Amino acid sequence: MFMSGICLQSDISPLSFIGYCSCFLNDSDDTIELAAGLNFIYEVQLSKVLTIEKWNMPIKMKVEGNPSKEDINILNHIIKDFNKVNGFPDMGIVNEDENVLLIYVPKADLSKVQKEYNLGEIDKGICQSFSENGEIQRAIIVIESDVDQDYKNSVVLHEIFHMIGFYGHSYDNASVLNQIEKPVPKLSTIDTLAFRMLYNPEIMVGMNYHELNIYYQDKEITNFCA
Repeated sequence: MFMSGICLQSDISPLSFIGYCSCFLNDSDDTIELAAGLNFIYEVQLSKVLTIEKWNMPIKMKVEGNPSKEDINILNHIIKDFNKVNGFPDMGIVNEDENVLLIYVPKADLSKVQKEYNLGEIDKGICQSFSENGEIQRAIIVIESDVDQDYKNSVVLHEIFHMIGFYGHSYDNASVLNQIEKPVPKLSTIDTLAFRMLYNPEIMVGMNYHELNIYYQDKEITNFCA
């Protein structure tokens, strides 16, 4: 079993969240080149694991701990929007037989959960994913629960984006995976474009950056816009 996405922390300032968002995807701009999406995929995945990794099986998420009603509401909105992406396997909340465990934990209990699941240091949130032969098989996400709700929403989105294969952080300030500026309430235009490109059904696990680049050379950006 290959383990990836270790110690992916939120690195987000709680004072800078923009607010609640009813849609977590961003319409792609047809003036942006596919190269921007390729560069993002390289930055946050292929620079870490060298070949394409993603989910091919349905994502069955079990929620534990002390989530608020708003936490569940936000989670359902994220799931609904992510399921709109062509090629993305169905994601939903289950009570058993999960392959993703999402735990909301008060700050006082973070160290206990960290030890129980052998995680890295938890700074507001963490995601740890496990893959085999390029297919992500399971993951665990831990979210600090006793923080401002808007801030918590942004951390959840950040960690779920890690969970689906975008393992690293981005220096693009607009990205949900940014780590140096204020967080964003939804995926950026390039985040969304890269999401659609990675989960394109014709993109196979195990492809390297060169193969990905060749595939997208003759494709039109309009095919990956909303």
